[in-house]
Amino acid sequence: MRWFLPKSNDFLSMFRHASDNIVDGAALFHEITLDPSNLKEKVERLKEMEHVGDRITHEAMDLLNQHFITPFDREDIHALISRLDDVIDVTDAAAQRLVLFRITAIPPHLRRLAEILLSSTREMQRALVALHNRKTHAEALKACVEINRLENDADVVHREALGELFANSTDAITIIKLKELYSLLESATDRCEDVANVVQSIIIKAS
Repeated sequence: MRWFLPKSNDFLSMFRHASDNIVDGAALFHEITLDPSNLKEKVERLKEMEHVGDRITHEAMDLLNQHFITPFDREDIHALISRLDDVIDVTDAAAQRLVLFRITAIPPHLRRLAEILLSSTREMQRALVALHNRKTHAEALKACVEINRLENDADVVHREALGELFANSTDAITIIKLKELYSLLESATDRCEDVANVVQSIIIKAS
């Protein structure tokens, strides 16, 4: 019967590993926006982090399939694993566009969105660490609220970036490139909010 019992520490370890990897990826992307030199090398490092995220996702899914009894609802575990993978995937997609589009000058709004994303991933990490102890669920909820606030900030910056882009740029190609980059960064903060929503759902069910 021991094979069927949940390995809470294994899930905790995977969630922490995933969130650590995501924070590292967001930090690297933010670093790129501050200093885009050696861009291709940095983006390749971020791609490696995306591969790490994929491996963690696959391992977590395998673990989930091995156990009938889990620390919390299987659907929530599956959603949490998937949403975490989405964050690093979108961050990597934005980094790949920097190379593809040959971006050398980083617009201030893109730098600000990268900063917000980094803050969001750090709060997400804090929520996941606090999730696995009922005594710290209030801390997890506070982190989720902050993630929601940061997502709203990203929405505002995204709108401002698009407004300025359409008002001041006359080059259609530049507009297309930057519009996609802004949208990807805003989407990455949305994916952080998706993680926060799953965490909140788990805590509500546990209360």
